[in-house]
Amino acid sequence: MMDGLFERLGGLSALPGAGLYLRRLALELAVGGAFIPNRPSNGDESTVRLDDAVEILTGTSVNAAEKELRYAGLSEGLPYIATKDVALNTGVIDYDNGVRIPVGEPGFKVAPSGSILVCAEGGSAGKKVGLTDRPVCFGNKLYAIVPGPTLSPVYLSYVVKSRAFYAQFQSYMSGIIGGVSLKKFREILIPVPALEDQLTTIEAFEILEQKLADVENCHLRERQAQKSAVEAAIASLVAADGADEVERAWAHLTDHFEMWFDDADSLKRLRAAIIDMAMKGSLVPGDGNPVLETTLSALTSFGPKNGFSPKPVVGPTNTKTMSLSAITKGVFDASAFKYVQDRPAIDSDLWVRPNDILLQRANTIEYVGVSAVYTGEFGDFIYPDLIMRITPRPDVDSHFLHLALSCTKARTHMRARASGTSGTMPKINQATVRSIPVRLPSLQQQRRVVAAVNDIMALCADVEKRIEERTKDGLALLGAWTNSGSTGDDPDGTDRDRLAAEENLASDSSIEAEGQNAANATDGIISGRPFDLSLKHDDDRTFEAVLVSAVVGAFFDRSAEPVGNFRLQKAVYFARRRIGDDQVNGDYLRKAAGPYNPKMRYSGGIAVARSLGWIREARGRFGFGHIKGANAECAKATSELQSIAIWVRDTFALRKNEEWERLATVDYAVCALGSEGQPITPKRVLAYISDLDVWRHKVAKLGLTEFSVQSAMLELGRLFPTEEKVSARVGR
Repeated sequence: MMDGLFERLGGLSALPGAGLYLRRLALELAVGGAFIPNRPSNGDESTVRLDDAVEILTGTSVNAAEKELRYAGLSEGLPYIATKDVALNTGVIDYDNGVRIPVGEPGFKVAPSGSILVCAEGGSAGKKVGLTDRPVCFGNKLYAIVPGPTLSPVYLSYVVKSRAFYAQFQSYMSGIIGGVSLKKFREILIPVPALEDQLTTIEAFEILEQKLADVENCHLRERQAQKSAVEAAIASLVAADGADEVERAWAHLTDHFEMWFDDADSLKRLRAAIIDMAMKGSLVPGDGNPVLETTLSALTSFGPKNGFSPKPVVGPTNTKTMSLSAITKGVFDASAFKYVQDRPAIDSDLWVRPNDILLQRANTIEYVGVSAVYTGEFGDFIYPDLIMRITPRPDVDSHFLHLALSCTKARTHMRARASGTSGTMPKINQATVRSIPVRLPSLQQQRRVVAAVNDIMALCADVEKRIEERTKDGLALLGAWTNSGSTGDDPDGTDRDRLAAEENLASDSSIEAEGQNAANATDGIISGRPFDLSLKHDDDRTFEAVLVSAVVGAFFDRSAEPVGNFRLQKAVYFARRRIGDDQVNGDYLRKAAGPYNPKMRYSGGIAVARSLGWIREARGRFGFGHIKGANAECAKATSELQSIAIWVRDTFALRKNEEWERLATVDYAVCALGSEGQPITPKRVLAYISDLDVWRHKVAKLGLTEFSVQSAMLELGRLFPTEEKVSARVGR
């Protein structure tokens, strides 16, 4: 079986994220007894209760103030390990966390070296597993498993990390935040092979891990060499001067195309290089006509001019204003808009004309200055303040000018002059845009250049699609192997038959982008069909996970900055209110930061979406949050749900956190009063908030008065309109 795995390593380990699957597969093979010589052909293994083979210790809770006062900064004593100190993927334990417990301190249990620490509750319950190499004290959210004489600590750590162990662990989970009681934890069954077989398994597993590491390191070196080659080839192509030099550089690149351009990053670099070549004049032979070196200011009949952002309203109305995300990808997206009440006069400059160029004057530094050609009809859209509208002269092709604004020279020009580059939304002004240098050939030549660029871009898109399909198929194969615990190497073909069937389902059983094996955590809750809003409570966790993924995706499409937990919690709250979900108040609790749903984070939508790779945690400039995951496209949100997520983003993204908190808090209070059948007035809402110990501080923090509450209620009435009474939309 190991030979079968090694034969397949070369190609599979080169896939993005393949190492996570391969290590998981190796572990499952180890725990399944695949490395034990002459094991019974049926693979049966006797099992015992966990507490019959080990000692289980519970940890000690220490509040933050006491920890800081008595145990932080000590130079002597035993390390105090909390859940946060156990790495999620590797199980590496951070012993140097700055907290130590004096030896013999009353109330603290000591886990000896060789103990297995397991997270007992919360979002990482059963997933964080670490093997200690020294005695430690530990927190109350961890169990310490001390192996008995018949168990090797290393082998036992394999067992505790296995799918079979986690499946039992998950079946015993209960409570809002998800945890397993000590009584149930003791009942988990584990295999206990002969100690000699355990040591054989450990040796084989370590050899396999080293081979995996060697193969990964080899691919890393190859990838670095490939990246250097791609950069050099592209630099030569862009710098080439004269037809002969360009032809040689292009021939060199095409000779190695299949080997070099096999990922999205290299294709992105190629696309940028093609645009740079086109604007330099080296992509298409010249037509002999003069070329004008000028600036954008000389090439427009209108603009650049900022738009206007009227207050959005609940639609539909007969006036749509495009969102910033309508042009973030460099092409116009007609689905990204919001409704406004007033319709400008037909001759207003706010109406976007066909073939106008739209340019973002504010966004993250990566996206500021991104432009797109408007492909809609006149009278369909007005444009907002954060976008500039440009109408080229009749002798300037819109698509050519769009390429000129997209080349490296133009983007660098805009970024270098953006104001507030240390903030979240650096801005460029009209003077900066007008001064962008442009090399303008004849109109016929402009169109030839655009056609040539489009042809190459279509080729790149086709290559990228094939890369995505190849990666998806390869990871599906690895996922099927991992779930079956087999390499498909058995001689009678049984595993191969099962593998073929499992490959068709592999997209629904994936490993989390961070490496969590959570297939068991989500068994049976994923449907391949789009979600019907009318059925949203058939499976609340699944629906909530799809909604979370749609919200994170909407924010990610606007900015690569992660969505923090505060905003994600509130965004899902607002989205559910927009849908008309009458269970939202029952799911959200009254917490210090406003309505908060702990279940969503630890066992509900956020946890499920993360486990499926629809979203993943990432660190941004303002701390940790969530961005799109590797399997985001598998979430299958309906267009209705996507439009609601976009509405939430466009309505709230640029507002301060205090505004999010104020609106969510007032809305929750309004709904709560309505569910109790009480009168809903600003005075009663303010009294409701003031009477709650956990919310009383908000009156001063958010500057709540009867007037500000009334203003919030008026806005909420527009954001979440209903023809029914408030009490009718609140879960009773």
